[in-house]
Amino acid sequence: MAHETTLYSVLRVPENATPEELKQAYRKLVKLWHPDLHPDDMSAEKRMAEINEAYTVLSDPAKKLKYDNSLSSKRAAQRAKEEEQARKAARAAAAAAAAKAAANAGARAGSGAAPVKKPYNDPDRPVRTDSSYEDFTNPASSFNNRTHESPFVVNNAGQSSAPAKRSETGATEELTPGEMRLENISVALCVLFPAIIPVVYKHMKESLEIYPYSRHYRDSLTSLKIITIFAIPLWLLLIFLIVKGVLGI
Repeated sequence: MAHETTLYSVLRVPENATPEELKQAYRKLVKLWHPDLHPDDMSAEKRMAEINEAYTVLSDPAKKLKYDNSLSSKRAAQRAKEEEQARKAARAAAAAAAAKAAANAGARAGSGAAPVKKPYNDPDRPVRTDSSYEDFTNPASSFNNRTHESPFVVNNAGQSSAPAKRSETGATEELTPGEMRLENISVALCVLFPAIIPVVYKHMKESLEIYPYSRHYRDSLTSLKIITIFAIPLWLLLIFLIVKGVLGI
């Protein structure tokens, strides 16, 4: 609430001042602002008139009570007005925020673009410094000096097509010992679990298309064919004997 001028502020006393305090304040202000003491100051008379009016009202109990009631009513009305203005401002701010949110949602829906997410960078992931790692951005790199196609090609419909063959110079693709051990275990498991033969066969075939000069994939595919020829009939015979024993045929 802004500073208000009251009869109490004119006499420079609190609103709970006693009659004696009002009288002392009035006498002090008269000595300070009497026109005889300020003959060249035209505002002294106006100031003195305000002091006399304030003391006349506040020194009379009936007039003072009436003034206090009107002052309380005026302040209550002012507080109600300020609260209403604050509520209107809050409603206007909420409506503006809702309109802005709706406009942003409509813009995103119209563009059809999803919010852009920043890529996550793992701070604990070590940076690869292997000197054998090829620099794909270097035109002189051996990677860029040969025809190389991605092993997986995505068509316009978003579906992965068959892996493309590498156009190599005839060099044999060497696998790591871990990769060779994994492929050997896959082939060996086909003896015990013939159900995984189609899965392993498909994997071997796709790997051989990606690495057409790999001796290991070629030999593994041949071994898998031999296992299929001998293992599946034996398993069918074993299933037949089990069923025969259970049914008591």
